Amino acid sequence: MNSRERVNLALNHVEPDKVPLDLGGNQSSIHIKAYINLLEFLEINDDNIQYCDFVEQNVVPCEKLLQKFEIDTRYIRPLGGMVKIDDVNPQYEGKYVGVYDQFGVFWGNSATKELDDILYYDPVIHPFAEFKTVQEIENYEWPSGTDKTPFIGLKDYAKKLSQNTDFALISSPTGCIYEYTTFLFGFSKVLRYLKTKFELIEAAMKCLLKYWIDYNTTFLDEVGQYLDVVCINGDLAEQAGPIMNLKLYKQKIKPLEKTLSQKVHELADVKINYHSCGSIPQFVPHFAEIGYDALNPVQISAYDMEPCSLKKRFGKLITFWGGLCNTQQTLPFGAPQQIKEEVRRNFECFKPGGGYIAANIHNITAEVPPQNILAMFDAALVNRVYK
Repeated sequence: MNSRERVNLALNHVEPDKVPLDLGGNQSSIHIKAYINLLEFLEINDDNIQYCDFVEQNVVPCEKLLQKFEIDTRYIRPLGGMVKIDDVNPQYEGKYVGVYDQFGVFWGNSATKELDDILYYDPVIHPFAEFKTVQEIENYEWPSGTDKTPFIGLKDYAKKLSQNTDFALISSPTGCIYEYTTFLFGFSKVLRYLKTKFELIEAAMKCLLKYWIDYNTTFLDEVGQYLDVVCINGDLAEQAGPIMNLKLYKQKIKPLEKTLSQKVHELADVKINYHSCGSIPQFVPHFAEIGYDALNPVQISAYDMEPCSLKKRFGKLITFWGGLCNTQQTLPFGAPQQIKEEVRRNFECFKPGGGYIAANIHNITAEVPPQNILAMFDAALVNRVYK
């Protein structure tokens, strides 16, 4: 069985020969510092290290590493990705140093730091922070989703991978509706406005929906025939549970996300992998109704996210994509044997009946020792086979 068949069987809740393995997505990659340490430990050379997400400082793993870990996925990325950075040379804005994205959000860190000491860039300057009216939002200079510039040469690349390899081909994120409002307004302000000025959040989400529909139409017209999975982002929860009232989500946010999901499925014969960190059990039935086929990153350290319980409750509704090892505690701070044991237990929970694609839970952070990364993937390779 080849990688593409393996991934698609898992997404259709059929047991393949082995659990598919993923590494290298925008939410399943590795921080550049951890990556360099890992390559040195494994004596692998990468002479052309590239970012898959500059603001999170995550890289595109080289082919030698992907082959060593028997990774079943490869990614088709437009120039710049979801957070499109035209110039990756950080600039200074007051007390911050960082970069602007296509929406005018400034992703920064403290200007007092040396650039080599910055681990990631947060959204710190929000273009909508002082907006008071819907008109200001609608009149904003929104980027164009019909711009073909990011996709130059992408069709030939995707076609080559599709025809000459048997990997499952996945997109970088091609949508982000509610979550992006937190970048535009600021996180805490959005939480207040959900209750006090929802018309502003709704206006921004509708403009974002238009952008992402146009973006997906343009993108999938180029490469949709070659893709197996499209990724969409939308963090809706935190460690302890949803960050909003479920009634508000069902009435105001879910319909917009469903419109984007339906459009993606209309444009291409693909599955959708939806990303939301945190404790998300209350959302899973809604995700299935929206048309999301898989859920990433399966943050098992959050409330009510125990792997066997998740599989029992929702294993027939959605494919779990992630869930390899506790990325907040075990992976960075545990011993290799502890990591291997946790991976084994998680596979026992998620494997039965298909519906599982294994990956690190979100991106591997800078401090994770190479021995621990190796232990995680070694354990995955040992435990992935179906009997």
